[in-house]
Parts: sequence; structure tokens; C-alpha cells
Amino acid sequence: MESGGTNGRRQFRRSSAFCWVIAFLLCLPGAGLTAVRLVPWDLGTPWIQLLSVFPATVMVTLVSAMVALLAVWLDFRRSRTLLAAVVAGVLVVQLGMVLPRVLPEGGMDPEAAAQAASADAGRELTVMALNVGPPGVDAGAILAEARARKVDVLALPELAHASLESLDQAGVAAEFSHRALDVDWAGTGSGIFSRFPLQTVERVPGSVFYQSRAVATIPGGGQGLYLTAVHVDSPRPGHTPYWRAELRQLGELRRDMQGSPPVILLGDFNAGHDHREFRALLDTGLTDAAASVGKGLAPTWPQNSRIPPFVALDHVLVSPGITVLTFDTVKIAGTDHSAVVATLSLPR
Repeated sequence: MESGGTNGRRQFRRSSAFCWVIAFLLCLPGAGLTAVRLVPWDLGTPWIQLLSVFPATVMVTLVSAMVALLAVWLDFRRSRTLLAAVVAGVLVVQLGMVLPRVLPEGGMDPEAAAQAASADAGRELTVMALNVGPPGVDAGAILAEARARKVDVLALPELAHASLESLDQAGVAAEFSHRALDVDWAGTGSGIFSRFPLQTVERVPGSVFYQSRAVATIPGGGQGLYLTAVHVDSPRPGHTPYWRAELRQLGELRRDMQGSPPVILLGDFNAGHDHREFRALLDTGLTDAAASVGKGLAPTWPQNSRIPPFVALDHVLVSPGITVLTFDTVKIAGTDHSAVVATLSLPR
């Protein structure tokens, strides 16, 4: 007859083997997407879409690491230890990719950082961007948020004639007396509304969705401020080349600017930090306002849906010299995107 101690060891081994299998399965999503994120070549559908949920796999990998450690504790074997080390390695790599988005620049608390920045700030400017989507967006709600947050510049990608008429009826001109519009009947247009004078610039050429551009004259804000209402095509099947080309084009337009004027790109990029193409755009010298204040994981899509928002597709990108004081996302009825709002300090 087997002793109770032998039966106990076998039970521990069976439990350890079960934990090993669970840890292995839980580690697969994070390990797979980490590998996809690191590959140096162009990817298509569905990998681009899957990379959007990369940050969510960090928690799954963390659970995997805890289960792997339990497997080692229950039955110390080389294979169990190796698995725990691999899972821990994947977790470290993932954290290295995600943590910069939730840690404010300089390691300061966002409120303290904003107070410190405003103490030595230039002209403050609040900008807001919202992909308004098909007609049906609540124009009154947009303007109410703009008034409440004292928005100076409002960018509205995917602006159609019907939505523009709703905005005019709601009194957009009373809030924003200047505008730069590229609106069509198909809903591929966009617009920039401003409290300050705008000089319209030719929209981003050749993009699937119209992307309005303008130069704003801001009192006390130094030289002209270059604005782009961004709406990059989505990387759905058959459109990935356009998505990639449009993100690259935004970077090229930024590089081609003479004299390094202050630049703000705001709107729907249909991309985030886990996409190599978006990181290449940031490498042109742009800063993501959300990530700079530790809110880089704040989701903006899908909004007003049965599925809670889980991915950050909408951004405010700023050039060097512009300081980000605050960043927020705002839910607006009638569209599947959140609005993004940033308060900035312009260079003197």
C-alpha cells in the first residue's frame, strides 16, 4: 500500500502539470503578439488589427507568470523553471513596450506636471478632435463640450454636409468664427473650426478621406500654428497599403516643413503605439499628448457600442516646443469614437 506522502507528491505533480499547461496557454497571446510587434517587415490583416489589443495581453501574461511560478512551487523541475523564465521574459518585454504610455514624462504626477508646466508656460491652447462619423452625431453635445472645456480649435474628421448643417444650426459660428473645410456628400470630408484666424492650406493630397489643413494665428503664440485634421484610412482588407502610405505621408509632410514651425496633428489615425507605422510617424519628432501625461492607454474606440472601448485610435500629436498640460477623452452621442481633448502650452 502506498503511503500518504507518495500520494501527496503525485497530487502535487498532477497539479503542477495542470498549472504548467494553463500557464503555457495563457502566455501564447502575449508571446505571439510580442513577436508580431517586433518583426521588421510589413504586416497585413489580421495582424494589424490584433496588435491593437496588445496592451490587454499584458495582464494575461502576468496571470500566466503567476501560474507558472505556482507550477514550479508545486513540483520543482527544470522544464517548469524554464517555462517560468520564458513567461517572465515575455512579461518584461511587454511591460517595456507598454509602461512608457502610462508613466508621465519625467515621472511626475500629471497634475503636478501640469502645474509645473503652466508656471513657465507660453500661450495656452485647448484643442479637441472627434471623428463625427455618419450623420446623426449630436452637434449640440459637441458644442456644449467645446464650451465647457474652453476649446480653441475643433477638428472634425469624417464631416459630411448633413453634420455641417447640424453644427451651423447649433451655433458653431458663435463659438468658432473661423473655419477651414473640405466637406463632401460622401462623408469623407473634414473641417477645422477655430476661435483664431485661419489660413487654409491645401488638404493632405491623395488620401482616401479628406484631411483639412490650416495655419492658425494665435495671439501670443509666436509663429503660425500648423494644424491637420487627421483621418487615416483604416487597415481593413484591401486598404492596408493606403493606411500605411497615409501614415507615411503625414510623416513626410512633417519633415518637409521649413523652419520647424509648431505643428499639431489631431484626429483619427486608425493606429496606435503598437503599430510600427505609427511609431515611425512619432519618430519625425512628434509627441503623443496622451502618452506624455500617462494616459496613452485611454481607449477611444468603439464608443456608444455594446462593446466597451478598448483601443486608442484617436490622438493629438504635437511638435517639439509644445508642452502638453492635460489630456482627456470625451464620450459624445452619435459617433463610435471618443473625442480627444488636450490643453497645450505653445512656444513663446
